[in-house]
Amino acid sequence: MGDSKVLIRHPDEFPIELKLQETHSVSTLPSSLQLICHSPTPFHLGENIQIKIPSIAENLEVYGVIQSCDDTPQGYELGITFNNSDALIRIRMLEQLCYIQRYRSHVLNEEGRELSDQDAALEWIGKYAHLFPTTN
Repeated sequence: MGDSKVLIRHPDEFPIELKLQETHSVSTLPSSLQLICHSPTPFHLGENIQIKIPSIAENLEVYGVIQSCDDTPQGYELGITFNNSDALIRIRMLEQLCYIQRYRSHVLNEEGRELSDQDAALEWIGKYAHLFPTTN
């Protein structure tokens, strides 16, 4: 078996808030799922961070651990993993909401159809949910 990573790339059009956490947690679940996102500031490997995407879910926060931080012309590209199944489920749900909103905007711009949140979610799930990375 290899150390294959499953990546979810965060859509840049939804601002992501990353806040350093002082607590140092020990990984309780080896996670192959990794969130890839951009940050204007660097983080160090192993640092614990709080992740929020207020434009999608104002009160939802997820905690992760920095696994990589690569310098890019636009700032830094981070790889973040998660310590437990609750965090994996929450980040996957949060990112799916981002992709559903992206789909909703795409349909409006390309097809002129204005979808409700629920209709956009139902359409996106029917077309793309089977392609979205899983947390196992």
